[in-house]
Amino acid sequence: MNTKHNFLTIFTALFAVVALMGCAQKAKQEQGPIHYRIEGNIGRPEVTDTLFIREQCNDTQFADTIFVVNGEIVPVEGTLPEPAIVNLWNNNYSIQIIHILLTDGTTRINGTIDKHVARQSGTPLSEALTKMEEECYALVQDIRNAADSGKPYDDDVVAVRVDSFVTKHISAHPNDLIGVLTFLDYSDVVWYKSPKRGLELLSMIDSSLVAKEQKLLNTKGRITTRLSTGVGAMFRDFSAEYEGKEQHLSDYVGRGQYVLVDFWAHWCRPCREENPNIVAAYNKYKDKGLQVLGVDSNDDTELCKKYISEQKIPYPQMFNVKQTELDIYGIDGIPHIILFGPDGTILARDLRGDEIEKKLSEIFK
Repeated sequence: MNTKHNFLTIFTALFAVVALMGCAQKAKQEQGPIHYRIEGNIGRPEVTDTLFIREQCNDTQFADTIFVVNGEIVPVEGTLPEPAIVNLWNNNYSIQIIHILLTDGTTRINGTIDKHVARQSGTPLSEALTKMEEECYALVQDIRNAADSGKPYDDDVVAVRVDSFVTKHISAHPNDLIGVLTFLDYSDVVWYKSPKRGLELLSMIDSSLVAKEQKLLNTKGRITTRLSTGVGAMFRDFSAEYEGKEQHLSDYVGRGQYVLVDFWAHWCRPCREENPNIVAAYNKYKDKGLQVLGVDSNDDTELCKKYISEQKIPYPQMFNVKQTELDIYGIDGIPHIILFGPDGTILARDLRGDEIEKKLSEIFK
């Protein structure tokens, strides 16, 4: 299976600027306001800059300013209603340091892990968080090295290893922000492959945390949607209007043909890289009963149409499709490719690379 295009890409991307912009939550052992202090260095002695401490959770925002001189943080203190995980950014985003845990006491920053993830100490939770992040980084490197070696491996192995890592750290921190962070930022690989397992992992986190953490609730909703629109489920229709004309997914799906639907956008580099595979599949199987449909998602329609013309993409497109339509299928990243059967049943999801040809060759023997 094309792990490099799928689960490896997802997991190794987690050690970039990941989805969690920061969240605040009361840990059971820490009730009431907390008084934090940040000090240390960002691991970049060439930097003298103003950074912003940013946290966003449950529609609340926290922002403060921190000064860095020759890489050293000018210590800053403050008060928050509850513990928080925050990030440091400068105005042009050339500095991005994430996953800093603020709680009662001093959090000392000791540079970063893999350029972005903070290495920190000073409190038991911040030290535990650093150990978790270092273990994650070692796992990422191991998976990356295996991919670069050229030896065969598949995404089932990757998913099992990530599942073990996530389970270990959520089990150790079901009542605090480390468990929340582990699930939000590192469990995607698992629940993309098995939504049912994703809900099992989520159930390991204390229910009171889940109930008040909007990001967890949002993720739970996406997982539940993916579970109900998995292989074997019937398609869900949606529509989009462009230039006064309304198109429906049901104009193509459920009408007696196999339909390969590509949710994409012209600005999405992985989408553009995937286009040749889809065009090849269309040309090979169009006379055998395959219809291909592009769904232009969250895009500038005119630029998309220009790209389609330049690349000579031959199959029809739905334009002006918004996130609300993607949410129907629990899609939070593109490209996302779904294969529907002649009656509209979902036969496969998350197809990428050579997986497209493999699946279609099974059908059109």
